[in-house]
Amino acid sequence: MGLNRGAIPDLISQDFSKIFDDSVKAESPIYDKIFKLGTSTHKYEKMSGATGLPLHTVKEEGADAGSGDLKQKYDKTFTHTTYAMISRITKEAFDDDLSGQLKKIPKLQGISARQTIETLAAQIFDRSQTAAYTGPDGKVLCATDHPRAGDGGTWSNRPTTNVDLSVSAAEDAVIAIKNTEDDWGNPAHLMPRILYIPIENINTAIQLTKNQDKAGTANRDVNALMKQGLIGYIVGEYLTDADSWYYLTDPADRQLMFLWREKINEKTYGAPDNTDDAIFRSRFRISLGWVSARGIYGSVGI
Repeated sequence: MGLNRGAIPDLISQDFSKIFDDSVKAESPIYDKIFKLGTSTHKYEKMSGATGLPLHTVKEEGADAGSGDLKQKYDKTFTHTTYAMISRITKEAFDDDLSGQLKKIPKLQGISARQTIETLAAQIFDRSQTAAYTGPDGKVLCATDHPRAGDGGTWSNRPTTNVDLSVSAAEDAVIAIKNTEDDWGNPAHLMPRILYIPIENINTAIQLTKNQDKAGTANRDVNALMKQGLIGYIVGEYLTDADSWYYLTDPADRQLMFLWREKINEKTYGAPDNTDDAIFRSRFRISLGWVSARGIYGSVGI
């Protein structure tokens, strides 16, 4: 059934001089600062990878050289999902819309689409330690036991025990990230650059990334985090875990993927019947997730 005049009496009433737009204003995207963006022309996309090579070994005179073979890593299939919305308005309601709010429906659908995308992107992190949501290696995004595809060992991208964001937690995380190993147990050379945090952690994030002096001390100690290249923070307004926090490395080191199969598009047309109703339709088709958890370090707090 279409939206009729009975459902929106205030919008068509002459008794109201103004109807305030209670929608969220257009906002700058967050997801494109976190994920690598790509496009797809297929039903799904499969991604994988290969390890580097192990260390050289000593070769004795006359003996064969030790073998160094690439090993295939874990496969990830990105299957695209369609998201859509239809708003149906009767001709009478549209004609009698004195406030002009109904004419804003295409704009409001666009805002809703962007909010949906931001929510889906934030859920990847909100579920970073939820057992039901695992990645190609069979582990959650932030785990203490990601398998190494080369030598069979493990590596970690979270504290052994989750902690709230603080100076000591941030400094420990930087060391942990720099100690991250590749698939053969060698240094992966990762460098934390950005703190990704919910709004509840913004004050701590500012202290960690903007103070020249170390936060929480009167001794004028140097802010070691800034000296090591931590350049800022991103507020994830759609993150729902108020205690969570995440370090992100250089974009080239992250394999968080966001794929467009069909970008946000809108269409207005008449209803395929004799009602004269108007239909506003918007839709998009995407997939997102991670190929590897390297380049991300996170805690869900206490």
